Amino acid sequence: MLNRFTQKRIFSKEDFYSIKRVNNKGSKTSSKDENEAGKPPPPELQYAPYHKLQKLSKSEFEDLYIEVLYTIKHKVGTTIGGHSPFMQDLYLYAREAFGVTPEDHAHLLAKASKEMPPTLILIVTVIEARNLEAKDADGFSDPYCMLGIMPYRDRSQSITSASSEDELENRESPNTPKNPLKKFSNLSFKKRSKDKGSVAVRDELPAKYIKSTSYKPDTLNPVWNEKFRFDLDCRETDCLHIDIWDHDDEFSVLDAAKTLNEVSGFKGLNRFFKQVAQSARTNNDDHVDDFLGCVNIKVSEIPSTGIEDWFSLEGRSDRSNIQGEIKLNIKLATREYKNDYIEGDNWDDLAQHEDLLCMFIKYEITKFRYETFRWTGDLPQAARTILHQHAIQGDVTDAQQSACRWMAYSKMHIQNPFDYMFLLRLLKELDEIWQPPDFSREEKWLHARDFEEKLSQSFSRFIEFCMNLLRRVRDAFPGANKAAFHRLQGMLKCLSQIYDMEVFRYCSPFRKELRAEIKTALKSGTEEWYMKTFENTRPNGDMSAKDEESTVQRLIQLCALVNMDLHKAEKYYNKLFVDLVNVNFLSSVYRQFEKLLGPDAMKNLEHLKELHVDEKDLGNPATQQSGITLFELYMSLQEFTKFRKELPSDDRKQLAITKYYEWFQVPVEKWLVVAKLKCMHRIQKAVELDKEVDTGEGSKTDDKAKHSTSAVDICACFQQIVDFWRQLDWQDHSTGLVFVTSITQDICNGAMYYADLIHDKLKAAGYYDEIGQFDVTQQLCITINDIEQVRRSLKPLPEQLRYEQIAAALDKKGGSTESGKQARQNLYMLIHKADENMGNKIKLVTDRVADKMRPALKKDVFHLCWSPEKVPAAEAISALMEYLDSNLLTLNNNLLRTNFDRILDSIWVEVLEEIRDVVESEDQKTTLFHKRLYESLNILVDFFHANDKGLPLQRMHTKQYQELNSILKLSCEHTDRVIEAYYIDKINKQNTTERVDFGTLSVRVYYNTDAEILFVEVLNAKNILPLDANGLSDPFVLIELCPAHLHTGQHQQQTKIIKKTLNPTFDESFEFNISRAHCKQPGSCVLFTVMDHDLMFRNDFAGEVYLSLNHIPGISGEDVSGFTALTPLTLPLIQPPKNVTADSPALAVLERRLQDPKAMEFVKRRKQVQDQSA
Repeated sequence: MLNRFTQKRIFSKEDFYSIKRVNNKGSKTSSKDENEAGKPPPPELQYAPYHKLQKLSKSEFEDLYIEVLYTIKHKVGTTIGGHSPFMQDLYLYAREAFGVTPEDHAHLLAKASKEMPPTLILIVTVIEARNLEAKDADGFSDPYCMLGIMPYRDRSQSITSASSEDELENRESPNTPKNPLKKFSNLSFKKRSKDKGSVAVRDELPAKYIKSTSYKPDTLNPVWNEKFRFDLDCRETDCLHIDIWDHDDEFSVLDAAKTLNEVSGFKGLNRFFKQVAQSARTNNDDHVDDFLGCVNIKVSEIPSTGIEDWFSLEGRSDRSNIQGEIKLNIKLATREYKNDYIEGDNWDDLAQHEDLLCMFIKYEITKFRYETFRWTGDLPQAARTILHQHAIQGDVTDAQQSACRWMAYSKMHIQNPFDYMFLLRLLKELDEIWQPPDFSREEKWLHARDFEEKLSQSFSRFIEFCMNLLRRVRDAFPGANKAAFHRLQGMLKCLSQIYDMEVFRYCSPFRKELRAEIKTALKSGTEEWYMKTFENTRPNGDMSAKDEESTVQRLIQLCALVNMDLHKAEKYYNKLFVDLVNVNFLSSVYRQFEKLLGPDAMKNLEHLKELHVDEKDLGNPATQQSGITLFELYMSLQEFTKFRKELPSDDRKQLAITKYYEWFQVPVEKWLVVAKLKCMHRIQKAVELDKEVDTGEGSKTDDKAKHSTSAVDICACFQQIVDFWRQLDWQDHSTGLVFVTSITQDICNGAMYYADLIHDKLKAAGYYDEIGQFDVTQQLCITINDIEQVRRSLKPLPEQLRYEQIAAALDKKGGSTESGKQARQNLYMLIHKADENMGNKIKLVTDRVADKMRPALKKDVFHLCWSPEKVPAAEAISALMEYLDSNLLTLNNNLLRTNFDRILDSIWVEVLEEIRDVVESEDQKTTLFHKRLYESLNILVDFFHANDKGLPLQRMHTKQYQELNSILKLSCEHTDRVIEAYYIDKINKQNTTERVDFGTLSVRVYYNTDAEILFVEVLNAKNILPLDANGLSDPFVLIELCPAHLHTGQHQQQTKIIKKTLNPTFDESFEFNISRAHCKQPGSCVLFTVMDHDLMFRNDFAGEVYLSLNHIPGISGEDVSGFTALTPLTLPLIQPPKNVTADSPALAVLERRLQDPKAMEFVKRRKQVQDQSA
């Protein structure tokens, strides 16, 4: 039932909410994205144009294959690790990878066998040494190394350095400048015979084999990092021998020994010197170099992968005492042409190495059964062995190998895309190993620049391929496709890695920065996508369709597709691009879209500003359909402009689509007029078709509340108008204020119109008729609830329509708070008037409920009051409670809590009034009568409060209740207590009086505890009332202690009379013998009465002052030295009201005790004062 009526909205499904058609495209896209998630990535090659790689010519192919066979045939080094030791396996793999027939293989192998075998080269890098022996007096050494190739001998024929008696060959001339770095560069190692006089074996070690490092002064942990090359004659027998010496040009061994012996405090230096002297070698200049140790390494034990390790230094014999280690890097290489070889020039080998890699990669791809992006890029053992041997024999460094791997794989990637994370690993390896000297001319590499250019081309080729993909990023890398998105992530990481690499900056110093290139690619791709989409949105492909409806529909479709693309950019791409390449994808794309879409929208929508609102034409279906279409376009443009938040604030001012809403000002006016007309029509229909419906509002007290369909429908109708405006999100607050005011006015008028209609409906049903019995009906409850429900719908309007934001914007625009303040007041006033109107309507109905119940309430209250005195209160009130319970139960079950509380308020007021009327009647009543009424009132409070489920206590304790409760409570008390209550009231009134209309009186009062005497000093009065005909008075003051029953025996005292003045000065003191206990009694006070003396007539009353004795100085036992120690109290004179009840509830209670003489006497005295008051 509820759905049946709520679906009849102010706007039909084809109206303003047809914008959902655009939103549904988004949901379809979301569903499409879910289907896309698990698919394989699209093939990249169809989105990125590429040039086919140039194939090797037949001769180049054969030369490369012969090079491979030659490499395998002359495999060098000990095979370890993951390399294959079997040559036949290598031949077989090479033949399969190159696709060579057995016959061609045999033919080309024969050619390779005819080639001259390569010369084996040993490349030694002396890195550093540590913990060497100290040979100098300062506790350090000046170490250097001599190294060369020698035939290996066992320990009995160990290779040693020349003895101190050996002469150096190729002795330098005495006139030759000394160069310690080349001192031993032409020396040969010598073998010492068992006989001391034997001659050195010179022929065994040619001088060209001996090389030396530079010397490092004053250190035991030298660092050299010097590289040497040696040709090997026999890999099986050759041995690398290294001596480490302490260089000393300043002292001879004898002088060194003498110096050492002269040093005192050093133990063991003599023995240390003997070892130095025995190991010394002296030249003709008497310079002595001390032996620090040696190392022997067999070439046959060096693996093909090379070795880098620490080697312990050895002595010349087992008795030698040598310490320390040396770190070496040793590698094997070959040279094919000894005569033409130039060190460092391996251009041909590098080119062959790259081609060989490409050949192997291509072969492995053909064997791989899946997409190439799933391939890990790993080559088999045979391929790795061949490449490794080729690198060794071609002297291809690690950095060059890494560069070749990147160039080969990136080249093949253009035609067979690989996993980008694998390519990223290649880039990181190259970046880690590359150092500028590896490709510099300093290493005499003649073709270094050519290789750098080739490496630069590989980077450029890869970057160009990636940029082509980024231009088609929407197609090549759909954001919802997880696999494609992962590849995009890898590709961006590769690009970021390339631009961060030193080798890239070295090889391509003039390349644009990555951010600029990516932005250019994205802009170009976005423009291509937009133009293609623009063409596809032509209605039925008709290039000449020019009617307005078709143009708007085309713009809607175009905006929707653009917005969907921007949503994808925000959801998928933007964070990725920002994090990896520092490019705001969404900003770049939006800026381009804005440049393209802005002119198209402006060209087709400028004419809307010239339209005008014609209410006669608003009922035309075609006009309404046009408005719906424009609304869709507005929402699409609004959604588009929300993405501009990604742009810098300065760039937003230059956009074409900024004030798009200005094009729609007239259509919005038309929409709001249509909304108002449909709203009023809908209210009429809703009331006509009204039916009861159960609904809750979320709170437990409202779960059973009754509503009708009209209230639900009208609230939904108002909400649609509000939602419509909120969707517009109007940016111009000046015109926005006009629209918001119109919407507020229309909704408020609609709410009041609805309240009038259903109230009139209730009235027509006889609710206000005086004839017949009154019963609480569901129709009554539903009417009240419906008005309240619609009234509540007005409360959130200020927040929903953003009153405060509009006011703040107007303040900011106007430069002051006046414009915003006025706008805010006008808007809130509209809601306040409607709220007040509907509240009064509800009160009219609820008060009528209480009025209808009043006769029954009066009857039950009468029964309560005049039941026999022996009947307890709970029994006497039972009839009233039963009546209230039966009627309130129906109301509670059917009313909203707010409305139920309203009726409770009205009934509570009626009950209080009925009881008050009985209390104030002239009938004689006993104390027991009042006591039962007082108890009954408390029972009623508990009933209406209902343990916090009914009226709140604060809401029940109205002034009316407090007065009645006070009267009943006092009526139960003894007359003395009532008199005390009277004086308490007067003291409280005195303390709260601030006005001095009747003048003031200044006094000083204190109490002497020891003497039990109250001291009172009357100082003066000011501005008292002129009570004589001459405009003055003859004032005097009466002083008495009150109440009289507490201060028996204390007579009234008075001051002297001061003639003809309004500001008399008395300066008189008085004493009263009174106990401290009486002073501290509630209501105990001093009453000062200012009178005007009159000889002929009765003295006139000028005013009175009540001063409580409960808190005067000295009353708590403190010592007061006298009046001079006190500050005068200046108290305003007060006068009693003419009405007894208004004077004090206690006086009204006393007035009704006609049979009590004390009460009558007290009332008589107070009435005399009232009669004398001004």
